[in-house]
Amino acid sequence: MTAATGSPATPTRPARITWGLPDAMLCWLAGYLGAILASFPLYAGHGAGDLDTRLVFGIILPAQQLTIVLGVVYVSRLKGQRSLRRDFGFRVRLRDARFLAVGAALEVFLTLALVPILRLDPHANNQQLLRDLDRHRDTGTIVLFFVGAVIFAPLVEELLFRGVLLRALLRKVEPATAVVVSALIFALVHYIGDPNTLPFLPALAGLGAVLAMTALRTGDLSASIFIHAGFNLTTTVLFLASGAKLS
Repeated sequence: MTAATGSPATPTRPARITWGLPDAMLCWLAGYLGAILASFPLYAGHGAGDLDTRLVFGIILPAQQLTIVLGVVYVSRLKGQRSLRRDFGFRVRLRDARFLAVGAALEVFLTLALVPILRLDPHANNQQLLRDLDRHRDTGTIVLFFVGAVIFAPLVEELLFRGVLLRALLRKVEPATAVVVSALIFALVHYIGDPNTLPFLPALAGLGAVLAMTALRTGDLSASIFIHAGFNLTTTVLFLASGAKLS
């Protein structure tokens, strides 16, 4: 009901959702652009040699992650409901921290499942981020790696792959197909960013499928974020505990 002297109230209508698969791709590409732009001045100051690992973890990786998030926020505001939660199910509930154990168990299971594949190529390299971590195992580098790979990566990747990508696929195909396609894209994107992940693609696809099914079942990203974090945390701890130097 409105006052007699006021104009009639206009019902609040939800924004029309127009974001889709191209926006997921553009957000991913924006992340790479952000990383490239952040790396230019660093390479200019260090010549043609490899960058210090701490610069990779402290500047380039955060620049990539921040640019992806800014891209997703822009997509939500321009083409969605202007809410990461309503558009993409982005939320973090502390009670879902129990899913860290699920992620840890999943990492161990998938690693064991990869043993036959890795035996076919005993010279297979670890992922580039782990190789970078191996170069500097000091406290500062480990903290930067932990923040980037265990905290921020699950937040950003779940927002992009299980938020934007999976939900865009669900508007086009059946849920089972959306899960499979999103999992394959998740693995492929990691390979494009780091060809050393080739032997680990089955595990990455398996992780992507579990995360997608979890997001479907729960209706948001909270549980999948914690599963992803538990997976990355376990990978990091096992790698550091091994104490093995990479060639």
